[in-house]
Amino acid sequence: MAESNNLMQAFQTLIQSETSQMNTAVDGIIESYASGIASVKPIPKQRFVDGTSLDYPVIPNVPVMWPRFAGDIAGVKGPVRPGDKCLLVFCQQAVDDSDDERRFSLTDAYCIVGGFGAAKDRGAENDQMQLYFGEAYVALTEDGKLLINAPAGVEITTPETLNKGLLTTEGKLSYQAGMSGTGGATINGTVKATGDVQGSGISLIQHTHREHDGPSTGSAQ
Repeated sequence: MAESNNLMQAFQTLIQSETSQMNTAVDGIIESYASGIASVKPIPKQRFVDGTSLDYPVIPNVPVMWPRFAGDIAGVKGPVRPGDKCLLVFCQQAVDDSDDERRFSLTDAYCIVGGFGAAKDRGAENDQMQLYFGEAYVALTEDGKLLINAPAGVEITTPETLNKGLLTTEGKLSYQAGMSGTGGATINGTVKATGDVQGSGISLIQHTHREHDGPSTGSAQ
């Protein structure tokens, strides 16, 4: 019976020893990042069957994973900085297309960037989905409204912008390359122009008209 117990304990020790060398997933901190590749320091320690522990080494050349779609032409990406937290996932086979039979190796890691713990409260309730950077954000509300907050401004580069609904601006409206359109316009307030104003080809500045049966008036002054 004692020999059986010793054999069982030996098997358990062997299994624990082997599994302690198996890497699955661990949280880490970004040490450096460039062109989609990071050096990452695992946060916890390696723990062994005999009770000892050891710091993980910094793992270099770790590909950073981002959600990508449509054959990699669409996706979501954010800025990665030293000190950012991430999740390291270790593959069960070699990822370098070699014939190496290594499994769950530190050299076969991928990095998923993202903070751990409770998410920072940004004042958004559960009816919003936000894409944010600092104080700037784009949000979709549960009832279908798009909200944009851009403290430094919004810059759009496109050959044409089409708005199919009512456009309301609460601030000053300015333009640089002219303005054209069809349909009527209703303006409440004063309209000022530094140049001429024309209606159906008739100049406001050069326009003259005949006063009753008398001569024509002079140009506008």
